[in-house]
Amino acid sequence: MGPMLQLTSRGAVAHAAPEALAPLAETFRVQRCARICGLIEPALLARIQSLIAHSTFAERRHGTIASELCMAQNTTLGLLHFLVNDAAVFAFVERMTGLAGLRFFAGRVYRRLPAAHHDSWHSDVHPDRRVGMSINLSTAPYEGGVFEMRDEASGRMLAVLANTVPGDAVLFAIDDRLEHRVTDVTGTEPKTAFAGWFGTTADYLGTLAADPRLPEEP
Repeated sequence: MGPMLQLTSRGAVAHAAPEALAPLAETFRVQRCARICGLIEPALLARIQSLIAHSTFAERRHGTIASELCMAQNTTLGLLHFLVNDAAVFAFVERMTGLAGLRFFAGRVYRRLPAAHHDSWHSDVHPDRRVGMSINLSTAPYEGGVFEMRDEASGRMLAVLANTVPGDAVLFAIDDRLEHRVTDVTGTEPKTAFAGWFGTTADYLGTLAADPRLPEEP
């Protein structure tokens, strides 16, 4: 089965009827996260990976929660934002999650190196973070770097997703009753991803028209 939704150089294309999303939506309902296979078409993915290879990264710490290398704001980040902030993407995510009124996605490209960076259990709760997404942009298979979701109160594990295929994405719920993390990257290859959050209060095109600078993470 091919990808249900794909980001292409011509825009986002939905390849499946809305009712075909039912199994994926059920997975998201139960596990509070799900993998979207083949989100970026191969030719476009190769172009993005090449652009990232020539980009600048700097160390970044999220308090005591996490550490990573973060790509500088550049035209590549702008391209990724432009691709994801598409009405077809918003409609797909809304059908998959049961949310409504998504109007904006903002994120960053990060890289985690083996034995150098970490991520701890956290919730990502914020007034305008409705659902998160992380797209694998790595150029080589990495070890570790597994997405985990658990119930905050009981510690019960809800899902363990190894998103190791470049171009695939993980969509995950944002809720103060939930916590997630990405396990340490091991082996020799780094993990690179475009990760951020869908929101409802901002408007991507309106914000871009008012201020052409790249959107900030909420």
